[in-house]
Amino acid sequence: MRLGLFMIVLLLVSSCVPPSDVTDLSVNVDLSNEVHQTILNAKDTRDVDIILSYMSSEDLSERYLAVEACASIIDERLHSPLTSVLNADPSTEMRTIAAYALGQQNDLAVEDALIRSFQSQDTVDYNTAVRGAILEAIGKCGTEKTLNLISTVTSYTSENNHLLLGQARAIYRYGLRGIFADSGTRVMIDNILDRSKPAKTRALAAQYLNRNPNVELGDQATRLAATFQSETDVNVKMSLAGALTRTGDPALLPTILPMLTDETDYRIKSNILRQLGSFDYVLYKDTVMTLLEDENDQVFELSSALLKEEAPRQESATFLSIARSTSLKKRKPQLFSIALNVLPSRFVNTRNAISNEIKASLEATTEPAIQSRYMEALALDPVNLPTIIEKGFGSSDLLVRTTAINSVETLMTNKRTKQIYVRPSAMSAFRNAIIIEFSKLLESGDSGSIAAIASLLRKDECGFKEVTGFNFTLRSAMRKLEQPIHYEAYKECMQTLEYLEDTTYTIDPVAYNHPIDWTQLTALNDSSRAYIITTKGQIEINLYHHHAPGSVSNFVALSESNFYDGKTIHRVVPNFVIQGGCPRGDGFGSLDYTIRSELGRAYYDDAGYIGMASAGADTEGTQWFITHSPTPHLDGRYTIFGKVTAGMDVVHDIEVGDVIQDVRILKY
Repeated sequence: MRLGLFMIVLLLVSSCVPPSDVTDLSVNVDLSNEVHQTILNAKDTRDVDIILSYMSSEDLSERYLAVEACASIIDERLHSPLTSVLNADPSTEMRTIAAYALGQQNDLAVEDALIRSFQSQDTVDYNTAVRGAILEAIGKCGTEKTLNLISTVTSYTSENNHLLLGQARAIYRYGLRGIFADSGTRVMIDNILDRSKPAKTRALAAQYLNRNPNVELGDQATRLAATFQSETDVNVKMSLAGALTRTGDPALLPTILPMLTDETDYRIKSNILRQLGSFDYVLYKDTVMTLLEDENDQVFELSSALLKEEAPRQESATFLSIARSTSLKKRKPQLFSIALNVLPSRFVNTRNAISNEIKASLEATTEPAIQSRYMEALALDPVNLPTIIEKGFGSSDLLVRTTAINSVETLMTNKRTKQIYVRPSAMSAFRNAIIIEFSKLLESGDSGSIAAIASLLRKDECGFKEVTGFNFTLRSAMRKLEQPIHYEAYKECMQTLEYLEDTTYTIDPVAYNHPIDWTQLTALNDSSRAYIITTKGQIEINLYHHHAPGSVSNFVALSESNFYDGKTIHRVVPNFVIQGGCPRGDGFGSLDYTIRSELGRAYYDDAGYIGMASAGADTEGTQWFITHSPTPHLDGRYTIFGKVTAGMDVVHDIEVGDVIQDVRILKY
């Protein structure tokens, strides 16, 4: 009966939408206000009692801050108070944030409350903003049966923008949870095909198709391909590029392949290249070979990765020749990797010759980012283990050392290793040789090495679970870790002990340890900017100090203490993010404190958002990332604390190893 009524309301509500120019009371957050600071401090300390005490305040801004704080805290005590706000607060803004906060609980227990509230909301609710937020929230916690009901509605028009976006977010969220409905996919496809639909709704629908490999385009692929060809919204086009390519349908290749040479936006090329292995190699070989000379390094990166996996063995000599002749030293390691990976195992002398060239190139470079890529290339042949141990595990550069550890996965699983160590006893001896070196690194107490090794030990395909007694070595290494600075390594170790011992442990969360610096925040205003100066140019950031005060305060303090000066961009994922701020330079670095996740109602729905990197909730510290394009799978999980206002060309151009020269804060 409940779901039946829900279905009726879903269908009726689109016909009851008033004009969207109705105004609501305005929330005004004042970071110099002591009460506002009290509420935000309670959010930071996760003090639910204080937060609850302000949820019934007569002051709208105080109520809003209290309810918004709940979006960052998972606690059953919040369910009922949030439901009361959702049902009874006179402010649309309040009811909308309450719905969002309930969704953030990620708990099936709140689904009934959300459905009942959807049914009871006034049908003249201001442009159905609340109902849209409720649909999104259900997507984070609801059942498959509810998804089917939500997906049945096809009557929402462009005038129902909140409902359209709420429905799309619900279907997308269900997809992230691995729950799908054919009717939901049809809704998303219809959103893409109808250009009158709001841009954010269409872009999210395209993301849904691109991100979920189990979603079938079916007989709509041809219509989507036609839309792709004429699409002017790059956020829609780049996601469609990936979704269409993933089908592997030869009939679509004439639409897709020319984009690799004609398209100027590398992000569209990137999404095609990620999925192009779905087609026969001969169909795209010539086009992708030309991309090895593409001026964009991210396009080269994905092209070389594709060729390494898909090129036939007889083409090894071609790639070896290109590797030897290229003048671009940053590209040599990947080209050598292709040549070595596709070369048949029986050509032992040639394999050894290529490995020797890689070793010589490794010796000739002093740049850690390039040395790391040579480490990855060496891991394609197990005979290179002694070099990886000496030059990688023994490197004084932490990025090189961590990369060498991570490359062991390739060593253990590549086809050459399996061909050499056919007998179980031989593979066991090879594995034990690695374990001996891992033990030395664990004894060193280096937190990054401990974290990387612990993560690697959980890889089933590497077979480390067969090694008896290594859990004791790991426990010994854990005793060298300090909290909270080494929390990521501690967490990795605990997860690995669970894996090795086939048990479950309570992994204690990091304790609160770093209060918000309100002096930093009260000096900022809406015109304040951060300027990240890199070797590639300057990036201007608008800081969201009202939305994420703890993160902004921390970033400003680190910037003004010159912490970021000289740090490198240690991670670049094509058409995803650049990441920097690691004091180690390998992604495992932090300082002796952590800050809290701030997960209010903000969305990674465009390029250029700056967010806090983390090892889980409330583990943020110094590292941040900037997005190349919309990344909605990060919504509600990673703090957004600003957005690029100038310099996106620099963001797109940055490579691993580029240096942050300075970060300047202009407060106005």
